[in-house]
Amino acid sequence: METILCQSDMEGATTMSKELSKRLYYFSTFDGGLYVTGKCVNAKFVMNMRKENTDYVEKVKQTLEEADIGVRVYDRADYNTDGFIRAEQVRLESKTHPKLTTIWERVYLDGRKVIDPHMLTLLDAEALAIIFMADGGRYVDKRCHATPNYKLHTKGFSYGDNWLLKKALKEKLDLEFNINRHGKYWFLSLRAKDSTKFEEIVSPYVLPSFNYKLGR
Repeated sequence: METILCQSDMEGATTMSKELSKRLYYFSTFDGGLYVTGKCVNAKFVMNMRKENTDYVEKVKQTLEEADIGVRVYDRADYNTDGFIRAEQVRLESKTHPKLTTIWERVYLDGRKVIDPHMLTLLDAEALAIIFMADGGRYVDKRCHATPNYKLHTKGFSYGDNWLLKKALKEKLDLEFNINRHGKYWFLSLRAKDSTKFEEIVSPYVLPSFNYKLGR
């Protein structure tokens, strides 16, 4: 298997369009990860995804290619070594690049992933759809035909980060989320009266393999 080499001597502009910047920020923060390893100076993007979500993988790959960042996708080696059977996965891995380093420096503080305030200025319907596909869920109490309840499982972030995201979702998209606690973790839960609005906002950007999260 070909190894992705460091591009520590790569020269190139770190500026990019608002749309590309938005997608890279949200893909990196909510599903994939950015890593600076070994002797590499710049960061690379890595994401593992189930094979049935190939359309999402292709969207991320397209975004990286539009940003002139080299990328490859390959089958992830079998990792079912603990007796559990899990769905097959693919791995997406980019080359290192200064554009990714710029994002890495803003979303990783002391080794912990955070919500970058700058990223929230880019929040729109597509960005919310990315969060939803990566970390969202839909729940319905079938006993009483209740309105669907949508949650964003942002448990990897602090209370303060969740508050920043909650505030931006209200200001940018007029969606009211509540911050809920699960043990020592925090996540966002949409108020029931905004469920239909939420579906209308994200539906155009939710990829077919994730339509099940909208009950389709």
